Amino acid sequence: MEIELFLNELYLKYNIHSYVRWNLAKAPHAVIFGSTGSGKTYATKILLGRIAKYCPNSQFYVCDFKGDMDFSFLNGTDHYYRFLNCEKGFADFYDRFKQRQSGKDAHRNLLLLLVDEWASYILNLEKKKAEEEKRKLSVLLMLGRSFNVHVLISQQRIDAVYFNAARDNINLVIALGNLSSEGKDMMFREFKDKMHPDRGQGTGYMLTNGMDFTPIVVPVISDMENLHSYIRAAVKR
Repeated sequence: MEIELFLNELYLKYNIHSYVRWNLAKAPHAVIFGSTGSGKTYATKILLGRIAKYCPNSQFYVCDFKGDMDFSFLNGTDHYYRFLNCEKGFADFYDRFKQRQSGKDAHRNLLLLLVDEWASYILNLEKKKAEEEKRKLSVLLMLGRSFNVHVLISQQRIDAVYFNAARDNINLVIALGNLSSEGKDMMFREFKDKMHPDRGQGTGYMLTNGMDFTPIVVPVISDMENLHSYIRAAVKR
């Protein structure tokens, strides 16, 4: 399934509203990154809402380590885990994946884990536990696609130290705002000459499977409560 995400800036210049699409079968895992104020949370909500709308039997697990008000509309839902409860949320999601891998769960509806501020979560753990969590994430990134299990991570930086070698299994990379030279080298090395220092809030670049590079604009949502309702439904399932 392909899901429309953000506006293609190349077409928008000609007043043509064309959306870049996310094919979850070909690019099962995603990361959204950028500095504070770049629009990461807003873009993350749009991404979640689009999946929830077009995959009506999808189930979301949201691990909100940042724990501010951005996802407070999910309070009281079954699979919303805030701050220190993220450890339980990650364990619950990983158990769902293992159930599918073992054959005990034959369902193949879309399962998605969102971790908001994975790096901060890892830094909060003791070293041994942090390495165990990174190992589990690596397994999800390498094997999840076969079981319709997907990972979405939103954070300011995506240094390899927080992902081990499995960072290369993140197939959809969304960068918002202006990146540092180091940030460009991390995920956009082959395309950094095409990245211009004119990115404002809600604008950036999207790279799919290391090949499809597109400047993007995050669309404005007029009814946030409607968007929230789609996300809530997927988190409650």
